[in-house]
Amino acid sequence: MKKLTYEKIDLDVYTETLDNGLRVFLCKIPRNEIHARMTALFGGSTLKFKLKGDAEFTKVPAGIAHFLEHKMFDKKDYDPLKIYEGNGASANAFTTEFITSYHFTGANNFFDNLNNLLKCVHEPYFTDENVLKEKGIISQEKKEDLDSVYYIVHDKALINTFKNLDYKNTVLGSLEDIASITKEDLYNTYNTFYHPSNMILTISGDINIDETIKFIKNYYSKHDFGAPKEIEIKEEQEPKEVVKESEIIYKDNQTKEIYINYKIKKENKLNDRYLSRVYMNIYLAMKFSGLSELSDMTAKDTNFLSGINARMEEVGDFYILSFNVTVKDNTDKVIKFIDDTLKDMNFDRHRFDLIKKANLNSLILSTENTGEICSMIVNQIRIYDKLMTDMHFKLFSLDFDLFKKFIQGIDLSNRCVVILESKKSD
Repeated sequence: MKKLTYEKIDLDVYTETLDNGLRVFLCKIPRNEIHARMTALFGGSTLKFKLKGDAEFTKVPAGIAHFLEHKMFDKKDYDPLKIYEGNGASANAFTTEFITSYHFTGANNFFDNLNNLLKCVHEPYFTDENVLKEKGIISQEKKEDLDSVYYIVHDKALINTFKNLDYKNTVLGSLEDIASITKEDLYNTYNTFYHPSNMILTISGDINIDETIKFIKNYYSKHDFGAPKEIEIKEEQEPKEVVKESEIIYKDNQTKEIYINYKIKKENKLNDRYLSRVYMNIYLAMKFSGLSELSDMTAKDTNFLSGINARMEEVGDFYILSFNVTVKDNTDKVIKFIDDTLKDMNFDRHRFDLIKKANLNSLILSTENTGEICSMIVNQIRIYDKLMTDMHFKLFSLDFDLFKKFIQGIDLSNRCVVILESKKSD
C-alpha cells in the first residue's frame, strides 16, 4: 500500500487500487469505533450513459440511483441491516446528485461487518415483485416531499434553473419516474456503475492496516467482476441563463417560502479548483454565516421565521449559489436584501481572517471523526480525483486580495426566484 500524509494535521492514509479497479483508502486513528463506507460514483444527476464501445447512450428514469440504494438492502435469504444490528453496529445509506454510499459504524465484529458491507453492495437481488413493492415505499416518500414547502420551492427552482443538465431532476425523481422503473433498469444501471472500478472503499478508525487490506483482497479474490468498466456520461450543453427568472406558487400555508438560485458560469477561473471552491464558500460565509453582519440583523427582524440558509454547489461548468428562507411577509424586500448583500463587493479583511481560521479549525476537528474522514476522502476523489494532502497549506495561504479579485469577477445576473405564497382568495 502507498502511504499519503495530510500535511500539518497528523493524518495518514494508506491507499491501494486493486486489480479489479477498486480504490481502497484506510486510515488508522485512535478511536473506539470504526467507520467503513463503500461509495459508487453514481448519483441522481446521471441519467444518460454508455460503456466504451457502445453505439448509443442509455437513458434511465430520474430517481433510479436512489431506488437502487433502497434495493441493495433487499436480499433473498438474509437481511444486511439485521446482521449489523446483531453485531452492535449502526448502518445506513444515502444518495446525492453525484454518489451513492453505504456505510456502517461500530466498535466490535469489524470483519464480519465489513464482509456484510461488501456482500450488500455486490449481491443484487431484484425481482418484479420486490421492485413493485419498493415503488410503493418510495412513492410515499416522494408524496411527503410534494407536501413539503421546502421541497416544493427547491424542486421548482431546479427546473427553472437548468435547461439541459439532468441535475434539474430531484434525487427521488417524479412519481411518474418512480412508477416507470423496472427490474431490467436496475440491473442495467447496477452492472454499469457498481463495478469495483467505479467504487471507493474508505475505512477509518481503530483498524490494523495490514490485516484489513489482506481481508479485502481475500474477499475480492473469490469474485470475478470482469474488466474495469469505462463509462461515458453524456455531456449536455447548458446555457448560462436560467430557464425562468421568477415564479410564484400558491398554497394554503401560513408562511411564505423563498428559494433563490444564482447560476454562475465559471468564466472567472483560478488555476486551482480547490481554491476556487474555498473562495466561493468564504464569500457565502462572509455574507450569510454566523460570522457575518447580517446574522444579528435577521435574528432581530420578526419577519424572518428562519435564518437565511445559503449553500454552494458546483454543477458542471457552473457554481450554483442557493438561498432558502421562511418569512411572514414582504418577500420582495427579502429577495432584494439577499441580492444587495451578495452584490456588495466591499469585504472586510478582519472577517476574512476569522473565517480563514475557522476553516483551519474545522479541518483539524474533522480529522477527529471517523465518518468525516471517510466523507472527506470520498469528496476529494470525486471532485479532484486525488487526495488533497496539502489542504492545510492551501487554507493557511489564502490571500485576501486574490479572494476579492476572484469574487468581484463573478456574474450574478442569472438568477432564478421561486416564492411559495399563501393561497389566492377566490
